[in-house]
Amino acid sequence: MQVKRISELNCAHTTDSHAGECGASRLMPDFRETITLEGQTHEAISSKVYYPRVKKLANGKYIMLHMDYRLGGNVFMSLGDDIHSFTARQKIFSAHTVIRDDGEEDKIMYANGEAAVLPNGDLVVVASFRYNKGYALDAKYGGLVMRRSKDNGLTFDEEKLIYLGRNWEPYILVKKDGEVQVYFSHTAPKFYLDKTVRTDSPIKTSSGTAIIRSYDNCETWTPDVKEAPYAAWRVSQSYVATMENGTKCFTNQMATAVELGNGDIAVATESDLANYTFRLTVAYSHDNFAKELGIDEEGPEDIAFAFEEGAGPYMAHFESGETVLSYNWTGFQHIRIGDEKGRNFDKEHELIAFGGRWGYWGSLFVEDGHTIISAYPNISEIKGLPKIRIDNDLMIGKLRLNHRIDALPITAGWTNNTDALFLGSLSQAQLSIRAAYDSEHLHIMCDRLDKYLCDADGVEIRIKTGENVYKLYQNLGGKTYFELNDIAEAFGASATTRVVGEMNTWCGSDNGAVTEFEIPLEVLGGSKEFELTATLKNSDGLDLITEDLGAYFPVKIK
Repeated sequence: MQVKRISELNCAHTTDSHAGECGASRLMPDFRETITLEGQTHEAISSKVYYPRVKKLANGKYIMLHMDYRLGGNVFMSLGDDIHSFTARQKIFSAHTVIRDDGEEDKIMYANGEAAVLPNGDLVVVASFRYNKGYALDAKYGGLVMRRSKDNGLTFDEEKLIYLGRNWEPYILVKKDGEVQVYFSHTAPKFYLDKTVRTDSPIKTSSGTAIIRSYDNCETWTPDVKEAPYAAWRVSQSYVATMENGTKCFTNQMATAVELGNGDIAVATESDLANYTFRLTVAYSHDNFAKELGIDEEGPEDIAFAFEEGAGPYMAHFESGETVLSYNWTGFQHIRIGDEKGRNFDKEHELIAFGGRWGYWGSLFVEDGHTIISAYPNISEIKGLPKIRIDNDLMIGKLRLNHRIDALPITAGWTNNTDALFLGSLSQAQLSIRAAYDSEHLHIMCDRLDKYLCDADGVEIRIKTGENVYKLYQNLGGKTYFELNDIAEAFGASATTRVVGEMNTWCGSDNGAVTEFEIPLEVLGGSKEFELTATLKNSDGLDLITEDLGAYFPVKIK
């Protein structure tokens, strides 16, 4: 018998299965799947790593992107069989010297690499580019470029221009119907039409978010913007100030977008309130942005503008309904869970990722129905002469989604009983917790992965039904107790533990134990729903580490 990993469980995914319940959902970091790549020594990253992105490829492997220097220069890529083993970095977009059309020598710089897998399995990577000196002179000295790979990142086609015009921060959304949208900070039109914007705007250059679309797997783009006034399809912009000459300035930039279960689109942006106060905005479309905004038009109509302090937002969406929003504030990556409508982001239970290590411009990627990957640079910038000294590292971690699970009739080997809760953020030991039932008993299965098993290692399950709390505990040394409302009582419960591996020695990652609890169904009083939480105790032969799920989670008997 083997211990089941959390990655092998939670096999059933249904659109908006947890609609109306997202407020009870939580994310838990996976200790075993949290790493730091040292910028000075790891071959996959530069010590000047910024703007990291980790995505999963069609073949199940991973691609990591990042840029060097704070405002970009080169965009690097690395490939990995998992998040622990990325290859040496290589430039996918390489800064190079050019001669501008006015005859002056310049250098093309790249920034903000983003990747997505298309419905046909192709990988596309999009980046923003700018002329280092020309960028301040004319809107045409910037744009968006794309490269395509048909072999999961091993080789790429040549660079292709997909938008001409000053911009920042592209993001790729692949819709369920196959339409591909590239969102980006849309600075070019205002910059082109009013030269005073270039130096006098209270936000340097008026922005907002626009998109270009492809309906043929990124072969062609609509609108096809290659000339002045460099206007793409505007989708989100909010008025913030008017300059002395009458030019209106707008905000809502650095966009990321998700398609919700009902087909609506939610777009998270950073809003600069014209005084370098940064706040978060989420805009919504119920018709796939069928109407574009005019150059001085606010919109869309459905928008939550500047609802919270924050910068550098990144949005992701689980099929079950939960919408996840990350952002940086006071140097930390904050992560909140919202609902199936992309609203009601839970501040009370937000997660501060990576132990609160300092950085900015992180990202999220939904790997599967219960796993999200976060990437965040740990930034060290020492300002001084003659230049800023930068010594950055890169933090990558998987977060597991805990929400309501279902208890189905028990099957042999628990084959069809895959709904699971995850516990394991404080040490290498971790639990996957499942529920099932037969005609007489409720069964709770606890799969424990633990590289060092000892007698003190244990698991406690608490089941709440009505006003009663049933407590069940067993450790590997055989200590067992059952309590009802904190008073010792057996209530017909039993516990069995099987060790899968070795005791009292450090072993491989598959080492562990399986504990199964049983209680009579009658203790539920006929209810088809109860609440469950758990505590993991782990010593690794040292001081005992105690970790809780942090909340009671609903379990429905079906």
